[in-house]
Amino acid sequence: MDRGGLVTWEHVRHACTDLPPRVLVRTYRCQPQTQFDMNLPAFSAALIERLADLGVQLIGIDSASIDPANSKALPSHQAVRRRGLRVLENLLLDAVPEGDYELIALPLRWMQADASPVRAILREWHA
Repeated sequence: MDRGGLVTWEHVRHACTDLPPRVLVRTYRCQPQTQFDMNLPAFSAALIERLADLGVQLIGIDSASIDPANSKALPSHQAVRRRGLRVLENLLLDAVPEGDYELIALPLRWMQADASPVRAILREWHA
């Protein structure tokens, strides 16, 4: 995928059989830590809609936003809101191999806020 491109269904369809309700997507080989990536990978709104149709309830991504950095309309955020999904952005997934995990992500209790930082923790899932 090109830097700054949108992650589309075509990019992820190979991994979309029997999806769990919470899906984390690693887009970077090594997430930028020292400066903001203005060409961050983002999700297409159509991908959000497709994942919601498949029963996904939460989408996590390692980039700073599910929308492009220069987006004003925020179509992917609008799709998340319209479909009642939750999103976790800016996850550090560099050392996380593909697999099944238990996700623990407790938000701060901020009154009258639509978002909050979380400390996301993954534990290996043993079914």
